[in-house]
Amino acid sequence: MTPSGRRTPVLRGLDFTVDPGEVVGLFGRSGSGKSTLLRVLNGLTPWLVPAEVTGGIELGGEPLDDLDPGQRAHLLGSCLDRPEAQLFLPTVRQELGAAKRLYGKSRDQGPVEERLGVGPLLDRRVVDLSSGERQRVALAAALLAAPRPVVLDEPTAHLDCGGAAALAEVMADVSVAGGAVIAAEHSGWRLGSAVNRWMELEDGRLDRGDPPAPPAISPPEHQPGDCVVFEARGLSVTAGGRRLFEPINLEIREGEIVVLSGDNGVGKSTLAQVMAGHAAADCGSCHGPGNRRPALMMPEAELQLFASTVEGELRACDAPIGEVARVLRRHRLEALAARTPWSLSRGERQRLVHAAHDVLQPRVLIIDEPAQGLDGQDVVDFMELVVRRAARGRAYLIITHRTELAAAAHRHLRLSQNGLEEVSR
Repeated sequence: MTPSGRRTPVLRGLDFTVDPGEVVGLFGRSGSGKSTLLRVLNGLTPWLVPAEVTGGIELGGEPLDDLDPGQRAHLLGSCLDRPEAQLFLPTVRQELGAAKRLYGKSRDQGPVEERLGVGPLLDRRVVDLSSGERQRVALAAALLAAPRPVVLDEPTAHLDCGGAAALAEVMADVSVAGGAVIAAEHSGWRLGSAVNRWMELEDGRLDRGDPPAPPAISPPEHQPGDCVVFEARGLSVTAGGRRLFEPINLEIREGEIVVLSGDNGVGKSTLAQVMAGHAAADCGSCHGPGNRRPALMMPEAELQLFASTVEGELRACDAPIGEVARVLRRHRLEALAARTPWSLSRGERQRLVHAAHDVLQPRVLIIDEPAQGLDGQDVVDFMELVVRRAARGRAYLIITHRTELAAAAHRHLRLSQNGLEEVSR
């Protein structure tokens, strides 16, 4: 399979079968073609994403090649790597109702929406949901297709620990009922034994592999400085008509790395937007030296990319040509310099936004879900870079459900409705 505009194939002569009752996990380096493979299965490629595709796909012995995505939709469920891109109706109840009409009568799974914690969200507006809540809704809608085959792209990316455990349970139930799941997932350990077989995609080919293990992240050797570079006092936020958490106080010091975790929907991303000055608080104040706000890297990388090429994104940050080349190499982007950001994989776009902030060198940087789309080695490389930069005086607040990242932090905080609490090591 060769995408339009590329000379070399992303996928090369793949030949594999998924049997009823199997849950197959896909992993590989960022940009290896996992999302592309899933888009070929559900028909988005080549029907909507131009590419030259050879070979054939069969479902239950019947060919799918002549069916467009709409015609395939009732035959298999899909959850994309951007859940918000497949949620179109005003409320969660309407989204799940549409999925039930699409798939007709399917096996009672408990029901799926309750198992994934979507029940309390049914009458909420989709636009008011957090990224993790939207992911739960999109997963519930896709898994309603079971026991039809279901393809999932990075299904745990925005899920808290409880959400990932619930997803693993639903996938295991689908397997027992004779359904099939194909899931591309960098954080395979979060799905536990729900996955029957892991396949690694490398150089366009699939081979059986061991389950992905958590990345080994080293702690920082330096201690934070005495200078406070960010301070919040009595900060409280309301979103969607509800108060998210009790007033919080927070200080971040020069060279300090702070990891912030919390359940889906508790308000972590909203807090980050308030801290960066992108949203208003109900009460309280936050500021840095000279009333400067932190820079914010949002979880949606595509919302922060504007240039026509990867190199152009870094040139737009007023970096010298030599520095641009060094940063491209540092973030494994040198071979993609002439590509448009919109043609990159999710992980490649994430690395590009990381690279742009690496050029800008803000004194305080808030990073919301930095590991999404990144393979294990990319995560290790990124956290090592954070530690090196922090040792030179930069400060970081890292918002993540990936608690293994806390190994590189000086402090691990957890946000709940009661405010902030420190997580003991």
